[in-house]
Amino acid sequence: MKFWKQCTAGVLCLALAIGMGAALSGCSQSSSDTAAARMQVDINPSVEFILDSENKVLSVTALNDDGALIVAGEAFIGKTAEDAVALMVNVSTETGYLLKGDATADGETITISITGDADAAQALYESIYTDIQGILDESGINAAIERGEALRLEALKAMVLAADPTLSEEDADKMTEAQLLNALKVSRIETAQLLTEELREAYNTAKEYSFNFAERQATKDIIDGLGSAYQVLLSGYSAALDAYREAIQSLEQARYDYLVDPESDYQAKLAEVREQKDLVLAQRKEIAALSEGPAKEAAKAVLAAQETALTAKEAALTAAGNAANAAFDMASSAMKAVEKTLTDLESSFPEEITSALTENAQKVQDAMNRAKDEAFAAFEDAHKADIEKALADLEARKQALIDANAA
Repeated sequence: MKFWKQCTAGVLCLALAIGMGAALSGCSQSSSDTAAARMQVDINPSVEFILDSENKVLSVTALNDDGALIVAGEAFIGKTAEDAVALMVNVSTETGYLLKGDATADGETITISITGDADAAQALYESIYTDIQGILDESGINAAIERGEALRLEALKAMVLAADPTLSEEDADKMTEAQLLNALKVSRIETAQLLTEELREAYNTAKEYSFNFAERQATKDIIDGLGSAYQVLLSGYSAALDAYREAIQSLEQARYDYLVDPESDYQAKLAEVREQKDLVLAQRKEIAALSEGPAKEAAKAVLAAQETALTAKEAALTAAGNAANAAFDMASSAMKAVEKTLTDLESSFPEEITSALTENAQKVQDAMNRAKDEAFAAFEDAHKADIEKALADLEARKQALIDANAA
């Protein structure tokens, strides 16, 4: 059903254009909260920062598992871009991702990519470069700083749609770069407590389905209000809607069971990867502290073996993810079959119903917005223990790396 989605796309774009992107999540926003740039910092930990016009951090998001460890327990929000990168470099040094001394022949690389106004991005990069190079020189860290490419508009659109699947492609196509940055910021702030990719994907899936179900539930309610003449049609639509709810629940349960549940094979394989990464980090630190000679060469051989083991464990993790996706495909196929039934019924609605739906488009949109606004609270309530465990695990691992690196 697209009646109300088409009507609201223009309103959404206008809201974003005047700096009201937070209206999507039901909260107000001042001009200082408007996103002006997206900065991605890659060391191996990869972290994204959304910045305002004064280059202060509005949101921070880990883009990989190592980035989640860096972000956990740190206060990035409100810092300048320069201070945020400096903090990331310092934490990366404390945890062993960046090493003092010569761990490898070429050293490390810190890549900084900034999407936004080109002139402002260049000035910001130069300022960050100066500050971070000073930190590296003072700390004795052998790392090069380089500038990465800004995101192209299509890549930014894809990122926004992935971060908030309740937005349609039509909505995203009508947005400017500034509007897309604001939409991304809103979604990132919404999921700030979800440090791992698995939790964010589970939430986004639950949010999308809740949003879609609310649309069809509102459709059912409107038909119900038209009187007894449509009871047969209503009965068929209600049955399909019940089946849709059950299919959604099955798919969400499959995602949880295979990817999020601490007892799942995927999480077990992820724990093995993390443990092996920590061994690699510790070995790299040992190499950095050694002078050239037989001992260092022997340590490098151990590192090569550990990196080979890490590659194997990462492959096993990928295989576990692929197995999970195969299970999702089965559950997703069942859900799509029910969706098709609903769509077929909707396409056969008589004119009286389609007219009523058009006249009540705002009621349907309000129901969808309520579902969107309530999505995180519902997810947090259902997965509070998982969210807290993910943070606790990351902080414990982080402290263990800090302690080991300080030894």
